[in-house]
Amino acid sequence: MAKPPAGKKSAPRKTPSKLAVKKKTAGVAAPVRKTAPAKPKAPVKPAPRKRAPKPEVPAVVPVVPLTEKQQRFVDEYLVDLNATQAAIRAGYSAATANEQGAQLLAKLSIQTAVAAGRKAQQERTQISADRVVTEAWNIVTADPRELVEVKVGCCRHCWGEGHKYQRTLAEYNRERELHRAEGKPDEEWEEKGGIGFDPLKDPHPSCPDCSGDGHARTTLKDTRYLSPQALALYAGAKQGKYGIEVMMHDKGVFAEKLFKHLGLYERDNQQKTDPLATLLHAIAKGSGNAFSPVANDPERSAAPSAPSAFTPRADVPDED
Repeated sequence: MAKPPAGKKSAPRKTPSKLAVKKKTAGVAAPVRKTAPAKPKAPVKPAPRKRAPKPEVPAVVPVVPLTEKQQRFVDEYLVDLNATQAAIRAGYSAATANEQGAQLLAKLSIQTAVAAGRKAQQERTQISADRVVTEAWNIVTADPRELVEVKVGCCRHCWGEGHKYQRTLAEYNRERELHRAEGKPDEEWEEKGGIGFDPLKDPHPSCPDCSGDGHARTTLKDTRYLSPQALALYAGAKQGKYGIEVMMHDKGVFAEKLFKHLGLYERDNQQKTDPLATLLHAIAKGSGNAFSPVANDPERSAAPSAPSAFTPRADVPDED
């Protein structure tokens, strides 16, 4: 390309205007850009589910069959649940029966046999813990008056005429016939307080014979018609020196068993509070109770001061 002569400046290059470019490109289709095909998305895998841990299966401990002597111990133990006596009755030495009984009960085979025996025993006798607790509750809540009742009624003089001795109608007729059988005239028959004595009447408050207290008598109830609570309390009857004696179970024993079953004997309950310690503590604080010293006591001011049971003496050293 020829250079321009020296001393002449080259003309500036003309750039095509935007309008000219538009005219040249008018009617020419714009090239189509090829786009790459979209890649298929990878399938989303679901999160693995957490499986619950399998429960641990306890190892099966083989149960050793019992010997004849051990089975005898189990049978004897189920009689009274006394391991020492059961061991003696089963043939073990009496000198070591206490240790033998404890060692036998510690064995798994013995424990399994005892549990099976007690279960079979409960099925035969229909004994359960609920039934035992219910029976104890019936004894505690039973009313002893359903078995024996003491009734207080009027005496013979309460409602007689002039508070004289009163008879029943049967007594009146019987005694009058005896009076006639002895050949005595009717005019000598003494009516006394008349007839109509009823021991169920209340005592007369102005009776000179009983002073309104009446007479007490004991009434035994028919055991065929007792309630379940009274039947549980009833322990039998026997003929004694003074008549029929009705026996009852000790309600206090069964009440204590229920208290222990319900957990009423706790260490932090109010029964553990010592009332004497509380009283002495209040006295030491001077709470103004009856044991506080009286102000300006003439006896204390006149007499030499004696050592009080609640104040330390100077001549007695304190114990650590």
